[in-house]
Amino acid sequence: DDQLFLAGDVRANENPELLALHTLFVREHNRLAAEAARKNPAWTDEQLFQHARRIVIAELQKITFDEFLPALLGAPKPGPDGIAPYRGYRADVNAGIATEFSTAAFRVGHSMLGEDIEFLAADGTAIRDPLALRDAFFNPTPLVEVGIDGIVKYLASSRAQEIDTRVVDDVRSFLFGAPGQGGFDLAALNIQRGRDHGLADYNTVRASYGLPRVTSFAQITSDTVVQQALQQAYGGVDRIDLWVGGLAERHLPGSSLGATFTRIVVDQFTRLRDGDRYWYQNVLPTEAARRVQGTTLADVVRRNTHVANLQPDVFKIGRAHV
Repeated sequence: DDQLFLAGDVRANENPELLALHTLFVREHNRLAAEAARKNPAWTDEQLFQHARRIVIAELQKITFDEFLPALLGAPKPGPDGIAPYRGYRADVNAGIATEFSTAAFRVGHSMLGEDIEFLAADGTAIRDPLALRDAFFNPTPLVEVGIDGIVKYLASSRAQEIDTRVVDDVRSFLFGAPGQGGFDLAALNIQRGRDHGLADYNTVRASYGLPRVTSFAQITSDTVVQQALQQAYGGVDRIDLWVGGLAERHLPGSSLGATFTRIVVDQFTRLRDGDRYWYQNVLPTEAARRVQGTTLADVVRRNTHVANLQPDVFKIGRAHV
């Protein structure tokens, strides 16, 4: 489709915010390749590509573990509810993806979505009318019109929705079309996907991750409305779908997740890091690793856009640096 941007997966175009981040890291790759070409004029295109690719992967790893996960999970905690410091590659660790992670726990983002996308100048004023999320799916036109700067500034300036059992109508009824005209219900899809993949129920998964089984809906949440809705939908605590139960849980102190999803996320990301012999701290030369360690997502944004008034940690609302 010549209306969409080319990437490794057509879903890079799923919404303009995602497309802006893809574009940001393509620019970072090209910046690194151009820098390497100046320093190493004898390098081939393939050498330049692989060098830049290696550094971008490292930056994504560092940003994910040092900025994104702390924003999601809160300050690091000892034990199974926190990701321990890196101790080096472990050949005995299975870095594969758990179905409980991919099919339930890491779909918490669907609860975090807002109802629109805005486009902001450096001073926070609008440079274009907001776009309803339901009108943004596979619609790269706004990015073509205003570029990525206004989108990235909005992403750094807006708050995510609370992780809970509520999902905006834009993905409940209008996913890729209007109701009755191709529009899906993402929440219903998530529940059915969990069943298709054979996920165990919420309580069984809790037990498998070392957590005690709950015996009442009140042990999941103090919200009586949610308790009643769970009772009406499931009848008993041993019948709850994992995605629903995980979203309904009261959050751990300082965290955006409850105990079950925290265990799944911490286990998954710890294994992804420790079981990866190409993890950047395991393979990059000392000086290259040091530069990556000093890189934040705000740095990547500043290097590759004209966005100003950006806070040091773009995952949190805070005082901006001009």
